Amino acid sequence: MNAMTLYRIGRWSYERGIPIVPKLAYYSIRLFFQSVIPMSVEIGEGTTFGPCLGIVLHERCRIGKNVMIAHQTTIGGRFGHDAVPVIEDNCFIAAGAKVLGPIRIGEGSVVGANAVVISDVPPRTVVAGVPARVIRSDYKLPVIERVEDLGGFEKLKEEWNELLDASSSPCLFLTWEWLWTWWKHLSTGRNLSLLTVRLGGELVAIAPLALRPASVRRQVPFRALEFLGTGSVGSDYLDIIVRRGSEVEAYGALANCLSEDGPMLELTQVHGNGSAVAQLATQLRSRGWRVTDMPAGVCPFIKLSGHSWQSYLATLGAEHRYNFRRKLRALSKLGVVQFELIRSEAERRLAIPNLIDLHHKRWGARGGSDAFHTAELCAFHEEFSRVALERDWLRLFVLKLNGQPAAALYGFCYRNRFYFYQAGFDPQFSTYGVGLVTMGLAIQRACEEGLEEYDLLHGDESYKFHWASQVRELSRHELYPPRLRGSLYEATVRASRAVRRLGRLVVPRPRLLTTRPQGSAK
Repeated sequence: MNAMTLYRIGRWSYERGIPIVPKLAYYSIRLFFQSVIPMSVEIGEGTTFGPCLGIVLHERCRIGKNVMIAHQTTIGGRFGHDAVPVIEDNCFIAAGAKVLGPIRIGEGSVVGANAVVISDVPPRTVVAGVPARVIRSDYKLPVIERVEDLGGFEKLKEEWNELLDASSSPCLFLTWEWLWTWWKHLSTGRNLSLLTVRLGGELVAIAPLALRPASVRRQVPFRALEFLGTGSVGSDYLDIIVRRGSEVEAYGALANCLSEDGPMLELTQVHGNGSAVAQLATQLRSRGWRVTDMPAGVCPFIKLSGHSWQSYLATLGAEHRYNFRRKLRALSKLGVVQFELIRSEAERRLAIPNLIDLHHKRWGARGGSDAFHTAELCAFHEEFSRVALERDWLRLFVLKLNGQPAAALYGFCYRNRFYFYQAGFDPQFSTYGVGLVTMGLAIQRACEEGLEEYDLLHGDESYKFHWASQVRELSRHELYPPRLRGSLYEATVRASRAVRRLGRLVVPRPRLLTTRPQGSAK
């Protein structure tokens, strides 16, 4: 529980004349957060405190909506004056600032760190210094909003994808369509907790987060924020979406909001190089958070820019080129080989069940995989493949032998990049290398389409490196809030992992394949 929550409880009781509770809230804030926040203070919705240490508010001051107040801040009276400050909506009061006397801080204004303000501040103005002076006018203060309902999520659709196009991390797995479909089918038990940042009404950042409940099964009795798209669905390159040119304002606003919010962040499958998460982690570390980064695997990929199919083949090892051509000839001797791209809704409705069936046939004898192992995952792919076909993102290929499906490859094309997501084939053709042939033909189609890249996504299976020579690293970030709460989070997570490791040593159990087993090298 944070200081703002205690204030809200105390204020609610104060307004209704309920005894004892307001005093308990007031003294709890003083004890645990070293701050003085009387229940008589009027504080609007959406207002947040930074790391709530040393905040002092006059009992008659008024604070508007969506105000951010940093630590060591005083909003109080001045000798010889009866009136006290009024802070209008959407302001930011930086660390160490003093706002004193009968003054008004106009809407959307910023008071700089350690400033002493003793006169009115016009709207959308930045002031700093002792005494504070205007250093910038017509300033746009970041306004942060938490979206917790499906209606709000749905309304973001058009703005979301426009922002993604204007960011440094455009990726299929960050599109509104992918994450909306994930939420509908795979978000079991989580609470939506999207954070949006706006400057002058323009959307400049989205942190696509959900609040995961405490889990007895995971031996983690604390809630945690994680990315939408997390889990066995296999989303890679997850990140915060930030408009280019608005990074400073966005990271600062998100860090302030998360510092007040409290839960730890467990963010995985993040691009390991220059991610927005890494930039946010730097901001939070400066606010006393502890940050743990660790590798989360690699994504092999092929640079196709400037290549034809033949010139790309020439970059591969002679043995692999020979093997591909030999397998393709061997298949052709069995009958008519067709490699078809699904183009219509009627074809898609038949092809998705065929893909799932071929995938299960391929991996059933090896203990199965977690790609399509639940009804929820199958429902997700049924819906998203339909949406992807409508947007010309779907690249679902079926390799037919004498008119019958022998293999299928499921991928997507987004912003000139091919994402190789999943595959399957009939094991009776395994000696003919049908998986190898399907992969090669899909890469050939990507070359012919003029795509810049073929991404094999997460996993370091050896067959991927027959085709790809470059990798992108993925990372996992765990961010723990300051003080005792964060220490408890971190200690519990470490203990839980130790228990699970010990359990696996003592009681080994069969596992589904948890890599994304896209096809085979054979």
